[in-house]
Amino acid sequence: MRGSAKARIIVCTGLQILALLSVVGCEQQKSAISLYVDAVTLREAGEIKASIKKLNEAVAVDEDFSLGYSMLCKIHQDMKEYEKSASACEMATQFNPWSFEDHFNLGWDYMMMNKTVLAAKALARACELEPDHLAANINAAMSHYEIGDFNKALAYGEHVERLDPRTPGLQEFLSDLRGIIAQRSAPGAEQRWHARR
Repeated sequence: MRGSAKARIIVCTGLQILALLSVVGCEQQKSAISLYVDAVTLREAGEIKASIKKLNEAVAVDEDFSLGYSMLCKIHQDMKEYEKSASACEMATQFNPWSFEDHFNLGWDYMMMNKTVLAAKALARACELEPDHLAANINAAMSHYEIGDFNKALAYGEHVERLDPRTPGLQEFLSDLRGIIAQRSAPGAEQRWHARR
């Protein structure tokens, strides 16, 4: 079963590459794609450093090659190199703003680096692209909670509840949020809230 999953990944990657080759006719792009294919092969073989080198060459040849940045993001994330991963994801999202995966990975990287404002923004975009993705909504709720945007955290949390009401810890999270929001909406609470900050 595991082999068939790998085969599907390789076939899907090959189809993406063929689609790119058919759309883009310039030699520069073909060269970046060729380097990307080499990087995929090296990564599958476990030669991660060599794969990173090929991907860096690919994005040097074609600076807006989003697939190269996307794979760099994933590789660095797997290695828990979140700064490098975020840097690659930022480029991937710049050149392909419709990529859910890149926005989601960028949000995760920012969460791991405790950059919660940036995480909230990236995860919100991921949720716009795939509104019913459970992990994206959970992480968006958590990051908005961390930055004190409780209304948005509640909205994401309630969406998680619609998607999977059995999500561990969800009911406690929602109860806590509703309590915070109720306290803040009490008469005079807004002034007290700002005074404590």
